[in-house]
This record gives sequence, structure tokens and C-alpha cells, in this order.
Amino acid sequence: MQTAWIIRSAADEIPAKNGVIVFAAGWAGSDELVRRRPLPEGYDFLCLYDYRTLPSPEETVNLYAWLEPYRTRHLVAWSFGVWAAGRIFGESPVGWDTATAIGGTPRPVSDRYGIPERAFAVTVRSIGGAGTVKFLERMCGTPEILREYYRHRSTRPLEEIYEELLSLRRQALAAPPELPEPGFWTRAVVGGRDAIFPPEQMWRYWNEAGVPVEVCPDMPHYPLYEPHILTSCIAPDETR
Repeated sequence: MQTAWIIRSAADEIPAKNGVIVFAAGWAGSDELVRRRPLPEGYDFLCLYDYRTLPSPEETVNLYAWLEPYRTRHLVAWSFGVWAAGRIFGESPVGWDTATAIGGTPRPVSDRYGIPERAFAVTVRSIGGAGTVKFLERMCGTPEILREYYRHRSTRPLEEIYEELLSLRRQALAAPPELPEPGFWTRAVVGGRDAIFPPEQMWRYWNEAGVPVEVCPDMPHYPLYEPHILTSCIAPDETR
């Protein structure tokens, strides 16, 4: 896994901050997804991405130590980042004030709670060339949102993100039996037009796990086209 601070205060400045936001990007993501966007004011911002391997125990301890000094901590995870965040922070001594899962579940490859195994296998076979373009079109839903995505898309090499996809599949299928484990999640957001993770599968997981679910009828899989999405995750009332 890779980490990138988009905004980071010096140690003596942390007490004056509102807190920290940790964004766990989805597959093929990077800090470029959020680096040139307006972010919630008053917060430091850490991006996690590239889940070919998850952090070692030593790296995990260091990550927890980074977050511990903040008076408030907010987690926003998207797509496969929901699974990764669950693995990374599942036993963390650092608590979250809010933890929002967008467009994903802790069971990302699943015929009941995530992407059906057959559909995921088709994605693996089609990545590259026209197959990648088709995937991005489905992910974004409309030409306008696709253009917005291209302005912020990751420039990671195709070979690297393909390796990540294979690793995610292997790790996800090695998960324990498919029982909802709500863990630390406080809220889930499901896009009604998500063409990557079936909305009904996501709703089923979070409903059975007892986590409040917000269904956004017009949202595709890619959520960052909405300028207030990150603010709405940490302070929902401020965007209504």
C-alpha cells in the first residue's frame, strides 16, 4: 500500500486543526484523485491507495501513530478501499468519529454482497485497451462525469494496476465466510446507478450489518464528481 499526505500539519500545529480525514481510494486509484480538488477546510488529509500488498505490522503501527494526535478522525473509503480500510483498521486502537463506505463493501467479490465472481473474472480478462475504456464508461455513467474523472485520473502504469486487480481478487476470495461484520463503519452510501458494484448487493450487506445506508438514486460508481461528497461524509448536515 502507498500513502500520500495531501495536507499535513507540523506536530505543533495539529491541536489547532479540526482533525484528519483518511481517504481510502479504490482499485487503480492514487492521490491524484483528490490532490487538485477543494477539500474540507481545517483538516489534514491522508490518501491510501495501491493495495497490491497491505501494510506490514510495523507500517500499520506507524500509520496508527500518525492519526492518534488528532482530536477528530474521519474515514472515507470508496470501492475496494472499503475492503482495504477494513483490513487495515479492523483492529486499530485509533477510533473514528465517522467512517463512511461509498460504493463498496468489506466483501467486494461476492455473489451476495459485492461484485459477482463471474463479473469480476470478466473484468480481469478485459483490462487493457478498449476493455479499460468500457470499464471507465460504466464506472462514470455519463460522458460529463467521465470527462471529470479524466481530469483527476491516476497515471499509474497499466501493468501495476492489473497486478493490483489480481492481488485484490486473490485476497478478497480468501476472506472468511460471508457474514456481515459492521466493525467501525458508521454510514454507507450506495449509488443507484452503480454499474460496477450492484446496488442491491451493497444494500443487502449494509442492511444485514445494521449500518445506516443512504441510497443516492443518480450516483454512478464514481462519486467524486460531486463537489461536496467529502464534506457530506464528515458533516452530512452541512450539505443539506
